[in-house]
This record gives sequence, C-alpha cells and structure tokens, in this order.
Amino acid sequence: MRLIFEYDGDDVRLVMQQPVDLPATAAASPAQQAGYFVDTRDASGRTLARVAAPGAFPDSVEVFPERHGEPITRMPVDRPRGAFTIIVPVPQDADHVRVVQVTPPRGDATQPTVRSAIQPPGAAQEREIARFPLQISR
Repeated sequence: MRLIFEYDGDDVRLVMQQPVDLPATAAASPAQQAGYFVDTRDASGRTLARVAAPGAFPDSVEVFPERHGEPITRMPVDRPRGAFTIIVPVPQDADHVRVVQVTPPRGDATQPTVRSAIQPPGAAQEREIARFPLQISR
C-alpha cells in the first residue's frame, strides 16, 4: 500500500492510501536503530511489518545562495513541515498503521527512567506520532 503523509511538526495527516502491486521490503528494525518508521499492525496492536521513513521530519532545510557559485547551506528548522510517501506491506490481518520515532537509549545515568518488559535497560525509546486505520478492499 502506498501511503502519503503530510506533516506540520508532530501534526500528521494521512492524505492518501493507494493499493500498489509492488513488493514492499520491511523488517523488524534493529532495536538500536534510530529514525522514523511506519508500522503495519493488526487489530490487537501486534507489529506485522516496519518500514523506515528516512526522508520524514527533517530537522534542517537546504538554502540556496543568491549568487551563482556560492555553496548551498543547511539551516535548522524549529518545526518541520512537508510530506513523505512510503510503501508498506499489508498482510491479510493488517488493521492500521502507526508513524513512530525511535530514539537511541539515553546515556545519562543521573536521570531515572521508567523501564518495562517491552523496553529493557539500554533499549531504544519508541514514540508514537500518529495512528491511522487502513482502508483495505479484499
């Protein structure tokens, strides 16, 4: 399924779902890999597939020079805005997708952290940004 998202900061909208006849590559992300991902999940919340979204939510933009020959630079942005497209697998029991941000574990031992069976000590932290139902015609 091709999904097109628009975002303004953490406000994310799923603007289009389009079935495609393409193989989608997805795998469980290594626990320590940081970045943005789109998860396909079943109705119980079990992750069926995870696809990296490397172009989503950039923290900087390219700034082109006024004069030819000067270098292109990057400037930080306070609130990223834009869109991204991703193709995710939609297994038979798929129900919804989640946009998530995975960050590396905190190395600051002075701050107490809440741990769970899902996120053991030293595990990457996962934050759900948005969740959307899939519109699947079977």
